[in-house]
Amino acid sequence: MTKKQFQYDMQRGLGSCVLALKNMSDSEKERFQPLVLWGCSRDMAYDAQCEGCRSFYLYELIMEFADITPFLDRIEKNLIHSMHSSGWEFAQDCNLLAFFVSDRNKQAWRILTHCYDTLLQILSKKRTKKRDGLFPERDNFEHLCVSLACECFDDRERRTKLYKMIVRDLGILINANTLYDYDDFEWFQAASEDTLGKKTIQKLLYGTNVDENIKNYAHLREECLKARESERERKQKVEPQTADEVYQRLKNGEKIGQMCSLMLGRTFMKRDKKLEVLKLATYYKEEVEDEMRYNLLRLLANRDCAWACELSCLIADSQSKNSELSERAFVALRFYPKDVRVKDYAIAFLQKKEHIAEAVSMLAANYEESDKELFVEAVKQIPITYENGYWHAAFYDVMDVFASGKKKPNELLLYMYRNTLCSFCREYVVREMGRRHMLTRELLEEMQYDSNSDIRKYVDKKLRVIKNNFQ
Repeated sequence: MTKKQFQYDMQRGLGSCVLALKNMSDSEKERFQPLVLWGCSRDMAYDAQCEGCRSFYLYELIMEFADITPFLDRIEKNLIHSMHSSGWEFAQDCNLLAFFVSDRNKQAWRILTHCYDTLLQILSKKRTKKRDGLFPERDNFEHLCVSLACECFDDRERRTKLYKMIVRDLGILINANTLYDYDDFEWFQAASEDTLGKKTIQKLLYGTNVDENIKNYAHLREECLKARESERERKQKVEPQTADEVYQRLKNGEKIGQMCSLMLGRTFMKRDKKLEVLKLATYYKEEVEDEMRYNLLRLLANRDCAWACELSCLIADSQSKNSELSERAFVALRFYPKDVRVKDYAIAFLQKKEHIAEAVSMLAANYEESDKELFVEAVKQIPITYENGYWHAAFYDVMDVFASGKKKPNELLLYMYRNTLCSFCREYVVREMGRRHMLTRELLEEMQYDSNSDIRKYVDKKLRVIKNNFQ
């Protein structure tokens, strides 16, 4: 494998990189060490919220090298910098160090505990938030708490002690500083309940001889949960119940997300309020202001409601100079019922080599066997980059084509497997390849080391079946 191919595959989280290192001598591996170090210096996941961090993937790459010290040094340097930054880089490195701690690596434990003490001190001294509302140190501290309490040790006693220590510190922090409340660390609480069990957590928080600061944390938790339930009930009462009310409140300047959820159109459909969706679509058709058209489309541009929109309006708005309105109209066209006019519109874009990703999505919704050559060529023309995420939605729509029948362009599955940056998408691709009997022994061997844990589990089952058949 060339260094260029190694980096390309590593960015995608493909198991080919781990497999390649396993088949190299130590001297050969030295050529690839800078690339793995590079991977330790950035968030490797395309969308960590969907696919999770790629920490274990990096761990497996690092463990192929005889000396892991350079990697730990790089991670430490990176953590000190990223603790002040938003994003998933800090979380990835915390999780990565947790794997080394589970191997009883003292340097990894020292780095994590140093970061914990540093961030706790920073949070204790903070008195104001940033104007943009972001608070990376607080968010990163919560990630670190999860790594310490839930991922570093298999030993239940150690995990319990760490949970109690963290909760005690949180009780002190929240009580002393009005910047924080229980909500800020709820994910830590949920992760701890998953790890230790809800009954154990209840005993630790409300049992006898509980530390005063832990009691304080438990009290804050109860108050927060009560307030949240009250707020949920309030929002349900004030959410608009009709299309007329939605339109009027939007006209009055209320914002989607505050007065109602983006899912309101779909909620109308679930509540058998089809007429309200049609009314929203009528308001959209008759509205002249771009901002209002955009907001109405936000409620309609989904799989459940796009049918109600006037197609000519969607096509016109997709050509709007208002980028938000144009983008939302293209989303609605993705979900519009099968229509030759949508297909012709997509083909026109492909012929002009414009809006290729959007055209692929529209063509996917109207795919016929005769479109195979055009469709395959179009999919392969979509730029796949971190900066431009339009390919991501297009790949989802391509997968929908495969879900609808057998005679489909199978070559696209291998193409998407090799090239998607998102391992969450890749999981669907791999499963579809499995259904179509496309998983060769060579591919299965590679997929054992994929960054996506669900792919690894799926492939392990396949390999066990193969092994049993040969016994």
